Amino acid sequence: MNKIVLDANVLYSNILRGLFLWLSWGSLIQITWSDEIWDEVFRNYSDDDEAKQKFRQNIEGGVFKQFSASRKTLAGGYTLVGLPDKDDEHVVALARQQNCSTIVTLNLKDFPDALLSPVGISVCSPDLFLCDLFLSVPEEVKDGVLQHMKAQTKMKPKKAFYLEKLKNAKATKFASILETEDAAGNLFPEVWP
Repeated sequence: MNKIVLDANVLYSNILRGLFLWLSWGSLIQITWSDEIWDEVFRNYSDDDEAKQKFRQNIEGGVFKQFSASRKTLAGGYTLVGLPDKDDEHVVALARQQNCSTIVTLNLKDFPDALLSPVGISVCSPDLFLCDLFLSVPEEVKDGVLQHMKAQTKMKPKKAFYLEKLKNAKATKFASILETEDAAGNLFPEVWP
């Protein structure tokens, strides 16, 4: 099982956060985050204090309770690896402390492989991670997507809308794989007809 740290920019995205949570729920991956990572998500969520507070309450009342094992405490006094942005060092420290092999982030430039590889950590985009996971366990990933779509009882997205949301969240190659599967009749019927 892949043990990963989700960076704030992945958790910020509703569709990516939801999909990674469902893949974790299905035991395909083990996700890890810290209060420091979530503080960044909450801080950048919205300029509207009321919207920010509502989002925080939803996360604390849902995600934190259902995925409490993913929440890890970052021990202080960690060794810096020399990232371009010192504010990202806590993400690497968490990965090292929790023995995570991969950091999933949209900010690849902020996590240079030359600095992470010597400490045994890889970094990849959500798109690449999802594509690689699909290649290794396609049916399980498709089931994770299906469960994620079924859970969206308010929005009730059609497959095309869901795939467009993935593309908008920069998971374009993964969305294309799912489109190809759907065109070949290998995905699943519409969840919400």
